[in-house]
Amino acid sequence: MGTGDALFLDRKLVELGIEEGLLEIGFEPVVIEWTGSLNRPIIRLRIDSLEIGPSDSSVTIDDCARASRYLEDWLEDKKMLPETYVLEVSSPGVERPLVRPKDWERFVGESVMVQTYTRDVGERSRFEGQLLGFKNELKDSQSAQILLKDGTELNVRLCDVKKATLLYEW
Repeated sequence: MGTGDALFLDRKLVELGIEEGLLEIGFEPVVIEWTGSLNRPIIRLRIDSLEIGPSDSSVTIDDCARASRYLEDWLEDKKMLPETYVLEVSSPGVERPLVRPKDWERFVGESVMVQTYTRDVGERSRFEGQLLGFKNELKDSQSAQILLKDGTELNVRLCDVKKATLLYEW
């Protein structure tokens, strides 16, 4: 196993620990992003509350501080990262990313923006509309049904989704 493989495994272990730790205090990771270097890794973490309903996504600064302190203690206890690591914890924001299948199920009825790898309707790859439903079948056939603003219903396979977020109506 090369150095890069060991680092990958360490990242996965750290991510699993972060997820377990967050669940213990009532949060879940939305996005875990790694940046920085081997000597000074930076972990950017966007969290959401498990107790929040579908249309109320408000993680406070106090929530982020509590999650950060809890995770820092865990990371320092496990000594899986160099002492120079940086942990940045924030809310998912008003245009929360839809990353996991359970995100799609949770936010049925909400306005969404979906960008796909392929061009579908009228050579477009970016769509905005209301998330009507989600089919969680086999991994390759998971799909979301979206009602576009022009009344068109679109079926999008999750494996074709490049990026998806809740769409905040300003």
